[in-house]
Amino acid sequence: MAELGKTARHYRKNKRSRAKHSADNGKGGKYAHTKAYKRAHSKARASLKIRKGSSMDASKQPDGSYKAESRKTNRGRGGAQRK
Repeated sequence: MAELGKTARHYRKNKRSRAKHSADNGKGGKYAHTKAYKRAHSKARASLKIRKGSSMDASKQPDGSYKAESRKTNRGRGGAQRK
């Protein structure tokens, strides 16, 4: 039988790390959004006429509205990571 790789050995030894890893890689994944969130975001993209594959994002504003904005600018701002 072959030896376990570095990653497999790590997850066998670290219970908390293994639990997080399986949660992140399991069903839903790291960034699971509700169906309602996806519906609202999709509707906003449609109203802003942002097509699939576009380099524009529907950026959510502090007042709850959406605006078409460069993906680079929007994601570079950090969003949830800033909090």
